Amino acid sequence: MRTRVCCAALLLAASSALMSSSVARAEEKDAVTEMARRRFQEGVKFFDQKRYEEARGAFLQAYALKKHPALLLNLAQSEIRSGHPAEAARHFAGYLREATNASQLERSEAEKGLREARAKLARIQISAPAGADVFVDGESVGQAPIADPVDVTAGTHNIEARLGGKTASTTVSVLVSRLAAATLNFESAPPPLPSPAPAAEPPPTAAPPAPPPSEPELAPAPEPPKEAAPAQAKEEPQPPAAAEEERESFFSWLGHNDLAYVGVGVGVVGVGMFIGFGLAAQRADENVASVADAIRQETASQRISRTNVCADPIQFGFQSACDVLRDNVDARDLDRTLATIGLVAAGVGAAATVTGYFLTSGKSTARRSGAQIAPIVGGHQTGLAVFGNF
Repeated sequence: MRTRVCCAALLLAASSALMSSSVARAEEKDAVTEMARRRFQEGVKFFDQKRYEEARGAFLQAYALKKHPALLLNLAQSEIRSGHPAEAARHFAGYLREATNASQLERSEAEKGLREARAKLARIQISAPAGADVFVDGESVGQAPIADPVDVTAGTHNIEARLGGKTASTTVSVLVSRLAAATLNFESAPPPLPSPAPAAEPPPTAAPPAPPPSEPELAPAPEPPKEAAPAQAKEEPQPPAAAEEERESFFSWLGHNDLAYVGVGVGVVGVGMFIGFGLAAQRADENVASVADAIRQETASQRISRTNVCADPIQFGFQSACDVLRDNVDARDLDRTLATIGLVAAGVGAAATVTGYFLTSGKSTARRSGAQIAPIVGGHQTGLAVFGNF
């Protein structure tokens, strides 16, 4: 019986360890992470109120404190709505490059936002010596070679390359939805060609030749009409993406969420307890029936009139058999109790898993949040608490 109690204690301890692992991770957050979380929550609040410029500022501060790829998606969504298409394109592209674990739905949303931003921008393909630092209007865009064109607003831009004290620069003008090219190199310009010698004057005695008959002045050819920039369609206001997103599939969510690991772990421990102790209770019940049947046969053979020879006072000669019967009854009752505890634990694990799925599986681009589960143990209550964080 002591073995059963020890096994149950070990299983429950393992379950508690699984649940407390999330709490331990939550307690490890430092002050910087907490500050980033607050800025993130402010950004979500401003985004819901359609105060996109303020949401952009809050998300920028959160990303400066904690460079998490998910923040880039929230930041870019705020920028595209607050009139910063160049920054939005850069952050959408950064999210697609860095968020390697993003779902297909999230990547589709980022690609859609990138196309929307680039519809308002121009692009410049920059060629510069390998290793040179490249700047557009004084802002660094990377180190050469730069494979992808750089997103810029329409107009004239200064392109500069710097390498080992050498610099080269040029200016490029580009229209909306057009691609321009800029090539930079550090080679010095060739020296100018020598000017041709002036022609000798004719002798003073020679009469100047008669001028040729003048030709009628040709009218200048009309300039071709300049290509007009394509008219931009009026941007329709869009609701926050959080209202239109679909949920992540349950099995995909199970594969990466901490809360899923905890819920499934508790459920598995509970199911194991229910099955193991349930089978033990069944065997103990069979032992009770077997011993009770043996006692009945013995009382019948001795023609004892008492119905229950194990009731106090125990019938003389049946002390040992009654002790065995009582031990088997106690073992059966304990096994049934532990099996019931396992069933309850399995139910708690399943409930925590389902609750966690509905709390954390939403794919909102402006509301990406996680959830943690923690045990509540006190003098008057026990249970599980679910709380959220980004």
